[in-house]
Formats: sequence, C-alpha cells, structure tokens
Amino acid sequence: MTRTLDMACLVAGIPPTRGGRDTPWCAPGRAGALSQRNAVAGVYNFSMPTTGTTNDAMNAVPRGPGVPRRIDIRCKGYPVVHVDGRPVALKLKRGLALLVYLGELARQVSRTQLAETLWPDAPPDTARARLRRLCHEVNGVLGFDALVGDADTLWLDALEGGGASSDVARVRRSAQQLIAAPDDARSHEALEQLLAGDSHRVLDGFGLDSDVFSAWLDARRSEQERLVVRALSRAAEHLCASGQPALAAEAAARLIAIDALADLGHAVLLTARARLGDAAGVEAAYFACADLLREELGIRPSAYIEAAYAEARAQLTVLPEQRAARPSLSPPIRFADAVDGSVAYLELGGGDTTLVILFGLWSHLEVAWEEPRIRAVLDRLARSFRVVLVDRRGTGLSDRADQQQSIRAGVEDIDAVRRALGVEQVWLLGNSVGGAIAIEYASVFPTRVQGLMLYGTSARGTWAPDYPWALTEQQQKKWLHELQSSWGGATSLAQFAPSMANDQATRDWWARMLRQSASKNGIPLLLRALGGMDVCARLPALQVPALVLQRKGDFIVREGAARYLATHIPGAQLVLLEGDDHPLWYGDTASVLDEMERFVQAHRPVS
Repeated sequence: MTRTLDMACLVAGIPPTRGGRDTPWCAPGRAGALSQRNAVAGVYNFSMPTTGTTNDAMNAVPRGPGVPRRIDIRCKGYPVVHVDGRPVALKLKRGLALLVYLGELARQVSRTQLAETLWPDAPPDTARARLRRLCHEVNGVLGFDALVGDADTLWLDALEGGGASSDVARVRRSAQQLIAAPDDARSHEALEQLLAGDSHRVLDGFGLDSDVFSAWLDARRSEQERLVVRALSRAAEHLCASGQPALAAEAAARLIAIDALADLGHAVLLTARARLGDAAGVEAAYFACADLLREELGIRPSAYIEAAYAEARAQLTVLPEQRAARPSLSPPIRFADAVDGSVAYLELGGGDTTLVILFGLWSHLEVAWEEPRIRAVLDRLARSFRVVLVDRRGTGLSDRADQQQSIRAGVEDIDAVRRALGVEQVWLLGNSVGGAIAIEYASVFPTRVQGLMLYGTSARGTWAPDYPWALTEQQQKKWLHELQSSWGGATSLAQFAPSMANDQATRDWWARMLRQSASKNGIPLLLRALGGMDVCARLPALQVPALVLQRKGDFIVREGAARYLATHIPGAQLVLLEGDDHPLWYGDTASVLDEMERFVQAHRPVS
C-alpha cells in the first residue's frame, strides 16, 4: 500500500513520505492546500483538482491537475450544496454539518473534535468510525474527494487561490468594511448587502441532534447578527452626519427588524427622523419603542433612548443647515486576524509605550465607550500611553464562534493584536478575567511583555482547599441561573459596583453591556471558561514587573486573591486601595491610575 501511494505521489508531482501507515502522504500546503479563508460562513467555494476514488476516501490520490471543481454551500438558510453550479442531493444532515463546520474553520481539525461535535453521546471509537464512514459517503455523493485527512485531522481539500466566495462571506466583509471605513467609496455597495432582510442569517432552519454542534452554531449565528448590527449602526451614524438621513433611517429600520428590543436601532431611528425634519416620525418612533418595551419587558425606555429622544426633539427646533453632526460613539474599530477568527480592538493616544487593556467577563468596545467614566479612564491613560482596548473572542465585537472560551484563546487574541499594532513589546493591564489572561500571556511570551498591571484579578476561577477566594461550583450554577432568568436586566450590578447600584443611568448601561457582551445562550460558555481558569502554576515563573491592585471591599474578587498573587509572583508590588467597586472605572479611579502611572514610570528602560 505504501509503495502504491508513493508512486501516486510521484505521478502527481508530490514527494512521497517514508513514514508508517499513519503518516500523512500528502500534507496540506501541497496539492491539498487549504484555500484562503474569506468569511465566517455561507457559500464556501473551493477550487479542487478532479480526483479518482479509492477504497479509502480519506486517502484519495490526485491523478494529475485535472479540472478544478467548485463547491458552493449556501448557508443563509438550510444548507444546499452545488458542485460546478449544479445542485447535489446530499441528504445526510451530518454530512452537511461537517462540510459547513470544516469550511468555516478553514483549517485542519482534529478527528476527535469532529467526532465529539457530531456524535457527542457516542463512545469515542464509535464516533470516529462513524466519522470515517460519513466522509466516505459525502465524497461519494460529491463525486470527488473534497474531504481529506491524515491520521489525526481532517480538512476540506482546496487549491490556493481557488476564489472562495459566499453570500454570508460577502456580508461579513461588507460589515467589516462599514465598521472600519464607513466613508469609503465601497461602503455604499457594502450597505446594500447588509440591508437585505436575511443578511444576519446563518443556517436558518438547520439543526443537529448534538448539543456541541448546536452551541457552535448558536455562537456563529450570534456572531453574524452582532457584526451586522454593529456595521449598520456605524453606517447609520455616518449617514446622519454626512447628510443622508433617509438612508440612515433605512439602516435603523433594519436594526429594529433584527432586534426590536435593543436600544440602538430605536436611538438611531430617532436621530435620523430628526435630521429629516420629520417631527411626526420622531414621535411615532419613540412611542412605538415605548409601547414595545412595555408590552414585552414591562419597562420604560432606557436613559439612552430618552436621551436620543430629547436630542431629536431639540434638533427639530434647529434649521437644517445648522444641525450639527453627532460625534462618533467611539474611535475606529479595527480587527486583528487570529487563528480562528478576528479580534476587535480600538486604540487612542500616541505614547511610545503601548498599553493593552483586557476587561473582565463582560466586554463590548462600543458599549464601553458610552460610559463616560470609562472614557475618562481611557483618556487619562492616553496622555501617557498608546492605549489599546480589546474585545477578546467570544465577547463584544470579536468573533464568537469558538465552542469554548479559554485562557489560551485569550493569549492568541493578545498576540494577534500585538502583531496588528506592529510592536515587539506591550504593557498589559488586566481587570478580573483579563488579568488571568495577561498572566498566561506573560508566562508564554515573556519577551513580549514589558510589565503586568493586575487589577481585581483572581488566579483561579473555582474554589479549592488551597484557594478559598473563588466561587464554588454550586455558587457558579446559582449565578448562571440568575443571569439567564433575569436576562436583559442589570443583573449583579449591586455586587459588582455597590456605589452605582441605585443609579438608573448606570443600571441601564450595565444591562446593555451584559446583553451586548454575549448572547443568553453564550453565558454558560463564558462562565465555564471562568470556572476552568487556573494560572496558579504560572505565577512563580513570571519574569516581568508586576503590580497587583485591589480594593479592600471588592465582593467579586477578594483581598485574599490579591495577596495570593503578590506572594507568588516574584518581586510583585501589592497596593491595597479603599473602596468596594470591582470595575476600576467606578469609585476612586484617580488613586488606581496614579499607582499605575508611577509603576510604569519606575520601570521604563533607561535610555
């Protein structure tokens, strides 16, 4: 068999390998190289060489360059497969799921991971055997070997430059285009893509009897929807400011159609109607929103909508030529490419020292920028640093498609942003969960970190006999139930920020931050990641300057957790502060920032 494969490799112009029977004979990067990935989901177009079939579909041998084959998997609705423009009757639901999953990831994927995703309840050996049969059946229906692999992984085989295109892929690219540069010449065409009624859909009407696949698909759908929402809101702001309120109103209506209970679409529509001079339209938009919120949630419009309504009514009293453009809600959002998706970040300031900030469990760049106290913190830091605020994958504007969040994924996110910034070293400021990720990054890449500032950080996510400062598993389950049962409200604000618990504007903002940070179904993944967090073993080997900051009355992360960090990190400096608010932007922020600036100044390299 090995000799036959060697001869086939030589005929195909591929150097044969001399390993054992499990050694991959044709590695990706040669005839089986993955095509460039262009999108999250949708129509995956891969140009492939025509191949014959063998008894083992996973080790199919290319018989020369042949004629490229083209696969289209249309994924806005129930997936439909086309080969060379003709529909293929692939009726295997798991076969469709496998093609979509591999096409989405666009890389080699562990056979074990695939088997667990498609058959989570089956014994591992049984699931892997089913996977082998499924691949053979799918390749047979397609008429060529689209699915290939080695002993441990599988991938969709495609030639580089095959011209992958997709309806959902185009939506994704259009959304990122609008977010990054809404005034670009290409943005009008991009907006047309997003105004389509199904632009936010991914695999609508499709499902699989697998909790693992369902969680992955839910994350994909949530990611696509939130990206479209963010792009439409950015476009609407720009359209209002640039004298195109009619198109802005159309974008706002699309936002409301996607999520009628979200504040953003209603606020944008109020602004657009005011710019059109449509007083009746402003009143109709406001009261339609108020009626909806009362009927669905039993609440009044938020302070955010009330402010937009007041501003819209004020705009109506101003002559059209005098109407000022509303300032952008945030600096431009940029995206860094990570292994399995994109990482959103914003930057401000121009110092020669780069400070990367990672917030805690909840993160959304645009919603964060709405909070004036956060803006004040960032503005002050920007006087001394090049400040970079990051949404790690799984939250905010970054990709949300990972089945599980992990500290390792957070490390990849930091490094993706560092590469995008073009810097060799950064300071890291981690708040809460962000602090644990910063510790892991400094452990894995010590030469890329100038120093650590850890505020309200715990080294471990779950209680242990030698670490009594974290939540027990039972307490985590109780918190998850509370979050899900009261989804949409200002859950846990009294514990996170006692000083702001009775401030209605803060309550509205906190509720919006929770809703926008993650989906209701995504909360278990975030809390699972929190529970599995453990960087205790990393601490003694850290080789960078470290400042540990902790408020004495913090209910979320206790003082003992900070003392543990300072004791186990060599040379760490511990500063205990008065106050009981967990987020650093509430309470006495000046003292926190003073300590940070002094610490960085003390550790600047001597020129």
